[in-house]
Amino acid sequence: MSESAHLDPTAVLNRAIEAEHAGDRDAARSLMRAMQQRLPFWDEIPLRLAESFRAAGETTEAIAAYEAVLDCNPKRPEALLALGVLRLATGQVDLAERLLIQCCGIAPDHPEAWDALGASLLLSHDPLAAESAFAQAQLLAPDSVIFALHRTEAAFAAGCGPEEVARLECIRQEDPANVPVLAALGEAYERLGRRAEAIDDLTLATMLRPDEVLPVASLAQCLVRANRMIEALAAFDRAITLTQDQPSERITLELRNNRAATLLRLHRFREAINELESLIAQHGDHPGLLNNLANALVSLGRQHEGAAVARRAIANEPHSNLAWRSLCNALPYCADTDGAKLLAATKTTGRQHPRHDLPRLPRPSDPQRRLRVGLLSPTLKTHPVGWLTIAGFENLDPAAFELHAIGAEHGADPIYRRFRQLAASWTIPSGLGAAVPTQIRALDLDIVIDLGGYGDQGLMPLCADRLAPLQIKWVGSQNHSTGLAEMDWFITDHRETPAGFEPLYSERLLRLPDGYVCYSPPAYAPAVASLPALRTGAITFGCFNNLAKVTPTTIAAWAAILRATPGSRFIMKCHQMSDPETRDTFVAAFAHHGVDPTRIEPRGGSPHRTLLEQYGDVDIVLDPFPYAGGLTTCEALWMGVPVITMPGEIFAARHSASHLGNIGLDDWIAPDLAAYQTQAIARATDLPALAALRQSLRPRMKASPLCDAPRFGHHLGAALRNAWQTACAEEHAA
Repeated sequence: MSESAHLDPTAVLNRAIEAEHAGDRDAARSLMRAMQQRLPFWDEIPLRLAESFRAAGETTEAIAAYEAVLDCNPKRPEALLALGVLRLATGQVDLAERLLIQCCGIAPDHPEAWDALGASLLLSHDPLAAESAFAQAQLLAPDSVIFALHRTEAAFAAGCGPEEVARLECIRQEDPANVPVLAALGEAYERLGRRAEAIDDLTLATMLRPDEVLPVASLAQCLVRANRMIEALAAFDRAITLTQDQPSERITLELRNNRAATLLRLHRFREAINELESLIAQHGDHPGLLNNLANALVSLGRQHEGAAVARRAIANEPHSNLAWRSLCNALPYCADTDGAKLLAATKTTGRQHPRHDLPRLPRPSDPQRRLRVGLLSPTLKTHPVGWLTIAGFENLDPAAFELHAIGAEHGADPIYRRFRQLAASWTIPSGLGAAVPTQIRALDLDIVIDLGGYGDQGLMPLCADRLAPLQIKWVGSQNHSTGLAEMDWFITDHRETPAGFEPLYSERLLRLPDGYVCYSPPAYAPAVASLPALRTGAITFGCFNNLAKVTPTTIAAWAAILRATPGSRFIMKCHQMSDPETRDTFVAAFAHHGVDPTRIEPRGGSPHRTLLEQYGDVDIVLDPFPYAGGLTTCEALWMGVPVITMPGEIFAARHSASHLGNIGLDDWIAPDLAAYQTQAIARATDLPALAALRQSLRPRMKASPLCDAPRFGHHLGAALRNAWQTACAEEHAA
């Protein structure tokens, strides 16, 4: 007979608990199972066993043990709550909801039960009921920050954001030091784009309750969105320190992953990679970790490694929207990516976007009426999206088009202010599930133009719910076809997508007659400097593009050009070059191809005016491939520096070809790698021609369609009208 048979059940249970605390889980479970056999109707034993399994992360065993508790006692609230939470975590939302409703009925004074019920209702797309459940949890535990945050989240998901802010502001007037209310207000203000107020309230909350992790974590995220990255990093560090004594591994993992993402935004790529690899070793292939790691690897010019990490994420979760987006962001930078391969990836990605059961939109009608056009983007500001589109929008006929912006606000940013003047309304998307597309559909738009793609915080996946009768892709991570079945048109030109390229796109091609963008040069751009080679006695090649665009094949080609051009030098300027190890690796790659390291000059990031000024040290820009320069090429040309490019098949490979052709420099477009290298070597020997071209480039650009905003605006308006009239005609014919 076992020893446990001679002992008092409570004593055996206490011994099992002591063994569990001492780390001897096997002994603890052995004692509990023995007692369960002796006392099959005592629910305390399977409850302790279930808690042991749950603490160890053994979900299947924990679920079975909690079910055994309910077999003994169907009204045991701890088992109902824990089993409901586990069912929720495993995606069994309906089953979880039934368990949690039962728990709240049995233990109505249990705030955690109401909170869990709210979470299940939110996942089952009933945000109003979820808000009521969270409100009950908050009523029972008014000092809880997490319950307050959950209630605010549900209110926004239900489309009641302004009403929630009004409720919270009333409470704050009565109790200005109420930390849960301050934290919830911070989240609410952030969702409404009132970022300065959000940061103020969250900062106050962290001061009033310095040991509470959630306000600090929320503050960190707000600071990231405000582009105050150094402060955000410090806030993440503080939040992580606060979680060291807390049992929630999920919160710590999320904070450390967000910290790594902040390091990426600070261009501290190697630190981010080290952090992410450490987290993956500790927690496994978490999709968020793999996504950030893939981005980091691509950013350091390790394109194929980044794509491989994205594929690893897909292998783990084949239907993960995040994983497929990571792959679509990595593939355009890989030398072996062609149009068909990229289209296949974007189509698969497009199928992963959530689609909600929303009413059908009104059919296109009245071909000539004034059109309501939505601009969907988180980057309507000083950004490639802003530099390349704002002049076109400013020159649309206001009698024919009314513009509505959808995305974040950006305070004092000068290009944001120009968009703000244009927009008849400005909508900040907020909510969960169908709430955001419903919010945007309420604008009653005729056309939505996506300007974000699959880039950072891009909103294009919302288009899967069809936000307007006509949806169009333009700029903003426009590296190839979106692959999204609901995207109708793709703005381009005949150089970006020559005749015959149509099968590489899932959208119809809306070709503009000149270029597909209009460049707005900054007023602070310095004057064009004289040709550097005339004062240095040697040619200087350069590239100011993101290192993500520089593949090993690119470096090999550049090295061959340098070897064939005696005395020549090469300047590589990008944020990644601020890191000493990255600089050393880059220079070593040229040395591997026989180029003296002293001929390579890496330069790190700098303010934009300084960047433009440093084109005064470059004679010829060598465009990267397969991902060509876009805005970077426009800036080089504006500063008088010609660009040699080699266009490929995908959209991202042809930006420079479009810009060069648009200003009459078709002879700087090389058809293949041999011609690219031959032309660079030949151009470097004719300094008088380079000097003359340098001084003529800015006037040439000013006079060209690339910078002719009224001309571009007319063509853009005609293209949008043509797309609308085509839709009207097709609807009438149907």
